[in-house]
Amino acid sequence: MSVTRVAVIGLGAISQSVHLPLLRRNADTFAIAALVELSAERAADMGGRYGVADAHRFTSVDDLVAAKVDGALEVDAAILATTGSHAADTLRLVRAGIRVLAEKPLAYSVAELDALTAYADDAGIDLRDWVRVGYMKEYDTASLRAKDLLADVSLRAVSVQVMHPLDGSQLAYARLAAPTGDVPREALEPLLAATSSIVDGAVGSDLPADLRTLYTNVVLGSIVHDVGLLRSLVGGLGEVSFAQHWGPKMPGSVHLRGALARDETPWTVDWHYIDGYPDYQETVTFHHETGTIELVFGVPYVTNLPTILRVTESHPELGIRVSESRWMQQEAFENELYALAALVRGERPSGAGVEESVADVRVGQRMIRALALSKGFALAPGAEAAQ
Repeated sequence: MSVTRVAVIGLGAISQSVHLPLLRRNADTFAIAALVELSAERAADMGGRYGVADAHRFTSVDDLVAAKVDGALEVDAAILATTGSHAADTLRLVRAGIRVLAEKPLAYSVAELDALTAYADDAGIDLRDWVRVGYMKEYDTASLRAKDLLADVSLRAVSVQVMHPLDGSQLAYARLAAPTGDVPREALEPLLAATSSIVDGAVGSDLPADLRTLYTNVVLGSIVHDVGLLRSLVGGLGEVSFAQHWGPKMPGSVHLRGALARDETPWTVDWHYIDGYPDYQETVTFHHETGTIELVFGVPYVTNLPTILRVTESHPELGIRVSESRWMQQEAFENELYALAALVRGERPSGAGVEESVADVRVGQRMIRALALSKGFALAPGAEAAQ
C-alpha cells in the first residue's frame, strides 16, 4: 500500500490531541509531509516532535502551495484544522491538486461554498472527489449501525442533548503545548477582518455580537455536528419552529425545535455550555413505533472512547430488551482519515462534502434566524440567513 503524504494545517487542540497522534499511529499508511501554523514557535515544536523538517514547516497555506508548485514539497492531502471558516483555504488547496479533509465548519456562508462549486465547474472536476468535511460522527461505527436500524422504523420523535463543560476539562489529558505569543497582531487582523466580512454576508453586519457568536461558535461550531449527523441518519432538519437562548453567561444554553425535512417528525436540540459540568455528554435519541434507538457520544478528543449504541425493543421471551453495543477498536477519526486516503487513491468514499455543507449551513442559518427573532431582532434583508 502506498503512503499518503499529509499536510496538517493548524496545530491547535484538535491536531495535537487527535490528528497528529493518529497519523503517527498509522505511519505505515500516512506520512506527515508538512505543517502549517501561524506561530513559527508552535510549528517548530510540533515539527520536532513529529519529525517534520524545517523546510516543510510553513506559516501560511499560500507558502505550502508555493512549495508544492515549485517541486520543493510532495503532498497528496491536507487536514485543514484552523480556526473559523475553511472554504477559502480549501479552494487554494484543491487548485494546487491537494485533496482536503476540512474540520467543521467548512464555511460560514453559502456564498463561500458557491465559490468552490464555481471553481469546480470551470475546472471540470467533481468536488466529491476532492473534499470531505470533518464530521467524525458520520464515520463512527455506532452511527453507521444506527443508520441501518433506522432504515426499517417509523419515527415518532428525534432529540439531541449536549452537555458541554469547559474545553480545558476535556483536554487536560492531552498535555497540549503551551500557548505561544509570537504571532503579531498585524498578521491576525486581515484574517479577522475577512471572517467578519463573511459573517456580515451570512447574518448581517448589524446583528448583535452575542448572536454572531452563537452563529459562529455554537450553531456552526458545535451544533453543526448534530445537524450533519441527523442529515446522514434521517435526511436532515427542516424548518426551525422555536428557538431560545439563556444562561448566566455566553455561550449559555440553546433550545431549538422543528420538524425533519422529510416529514412532520418533530426534533429538538438542547445544547448547554456549563463551566463546571463533570463531563462532556452528547445523546441522540430516536423514538419510533416499536422502541428507541440511542447514541451516546463521549468526549470527542479522546480517541477510541467508544460510542454507545443503545436499543430498546420488545422481545417475545424477554419482554422488554435493552441492549448496548460498543466498538472499542474502531476510532471514528481514524476511519475518517482512511477515507481521506481513499480520496487520494481516486476512490469516492462516503462522507459529507461541499454539497452536504451547503445544506448544513442553510439549517444553521435557519437556527440563527429563529434565535434572533426570539430576542426581538430581524435579520437584515440582504443577509443570507434572512432568505
